Amino acid sequence: MCQLPYFKQLSQHINDTTVREKYDIDRHGERLYSLIVLTKLLAIFYFSYTLMDIYILPDITLRSILLRFLIIGPLIVFLFAYYKRPASIRHKELAGVVVVVLGTAVWCTVLLGSENPRVLHYFYAGLIFQLVLTIVLTPPFEYSIYGSLFVFICLYTTIWFLPGADLEYVVNHLAFGLPTLVLTLIANYRFSAESLRLYLQNVNTDQLRLELAERNADLERISTIDPLTGLSNRRGLDRYAASLFQTYASSKEQIAVVIVDVDYFKAFNDHYGHADGDNCLQIVAEAIRAACSSKDMVCRFGGEEFLILRLMGNDTEHNALALAESVRANVANLVIPHTQSDYGIVTVSVGVCAGPINPMEELNKLIQAADKALYAAKHEGRNLVCESRFIGAKETTPPEFSSLVT
Repeated sequence: MCQLPYFKQLSQHINDTTVREKYDIDRHGERLYSLIVLTKLLAIFYFSYTLMDIYILPDITLRSILLRFLIIGPLIVFLFAYYKRPASIRHKELAGVVVVVLGTAVWCTVLLGSENPRVLHYFYAGLIFQLVLTIVLTPPFEYSIYGSLFVFICLYTTIWFLPGADLEYVVNHLAFGLPTLVLTLIANYRFSAESLRLYLQNVNTDQLRLELAERNADLERISTIDPLTGLSNRRGLDRYAASLFQTYASSKEQIAVVIVDVDYFKAFNDHYGHADGDNCLQIVAEAIRAACSSKDMVCRFGGEEFLILRLMGNDTEHNALALAESVRANVANLVIPHTQSDYGIVTVSVGVCAGPINPMEELNKLIQAADKALYAAKHEGRNLVCESRFIGAKETTPPEFSSLVT
């Protein structure tokens, strides 16, 4: 039995749990609802069949009423109470099987009290319990096997004590009973295996969908990250800006654009080599990131150019010029040797411009203005900060010299 595919699948593992445990947890609500509905219907059917007992076998009227309602009645009440407890769905299904099995035993006991020869014809109704256990209640296959064997033993132990039963009758009854046992178990197995197969198929589909979503998210993240410095790239900048405009479209806050360029970087590359050049950019990028807050957008804007976007608000302590000066000082304090520079170390020039948060075309104008300020800083001797002041989208003053290291 343990070699059947159904049992092999149940024993497999999904992450840190078995398929059986995950199947029971994920399908608990659905299976419990079905179990409650079926138990109610079967209870109504079982107790209403008392009328059939009385009609076919009048001599067992009192016996049928007492045994059905005094034994199975309380068990049904306890069963519904157990369904409400925080137990495994398999334990609840097993409890349902046990009640059906006991119902079979009670029905057989009822019939043993009859001396009416019609009891032999009525006893064929005992096969209904087999149908209930396997096809109607549809518990897990292993419970169907245990319950079916008990019902089979109960029926074919009782049959020998019925008035008028002989070997021929037993054989005739078995001609119906054995096929019913085998075929209903086959049906239950197919149902159990198919339900598990569909569940695993859905689990695999969900897992593949989750993995695909995670990979798409990774690709999306990678597509916005500069692989050398780990900062955002131009695509990441565009997405951040679009989100910013959508969030602060009606806000009066201003946005600062800070453009940073490594001085004499081509000469650094030519003298020290591209490997040291890449290493230099990584160190400079880290220094720039250290000067910024977690809310700032820092990206690699070009080969040796970096761009910072900062929401200004009313926070004068962290204004654009202070940020730009902090970036410039951080890089200079690295004291990276650069013999081809006038300062003997790696330095940066910084251009700054601040303006209102407007659509993308206005941001491009702010970037252009900050770029002009950067070129002014280059022209003034490098290793300094220059600012372009804006009102709206029009530059009102030429770039101004802000600081210079001598």
